[in-house]
Amino acid sequence: MDAFTPTLNEAYLDYADRLLQHHRLLGEGKETADELRAVEDEMTDLWDRLDPIQRKSLSGLGSDLNWVRRGGTLAPRGPKPEDVSPADRQALQEARNTSEWHRFLHQLRVCAPALPVLDLARLRAETWSQLGQPRIARVFDEFCRHNVPSTSSSLDSSGPDSGSCPAIIEPG
Repeated sequence: MDAFTPTLNEAYLDYADRLLQHHRLLGEGKETADELRAVEDEMTDLWDRLDPIQRKSLSGLGSDLNWVRRGGTLAPRGPKPEDVSPADRQALQEARNTSEWHRFLHQLRVCAPALPVLDLARLRAETWSQLGQPRIARVFDEFCRHNVPSTSSSLDSSGPDSGSCPAIIEPG
């Protein structure tokens, strides 16, 4: 186990489920609903059962879900595209090449300001799918499918009706 790979035990998976519920409720505008408060209370109880690596992973997932709710815009006080270094991009590629999926998710967060929104959503969907978490993957896949432009370029083989996000065009 490395510094990015959490143990996917019952507490981790339960917390991830609660994060998804929380995301859904906020997306439905239920910020003051009793149901939301109940989910937040459950999350607080589960948090104490998580180790630091699990907490880091789930905090990252929470940030990614917030990104979806913001429509793919960067965090207001977060890093800017120019803050992403060549070393950050290299670490992202290395994590992908070695199939270190939790490290890859972390590096996606580091490099997010410099990545096209739909590429980022597609990569998150693919990565969570690789990790055997289809419910999490679906959030990012749905975001991507709902935000595919109405026209596609010759570099994008997945047209607007294909139901999937465009392929990544690697920076030159």
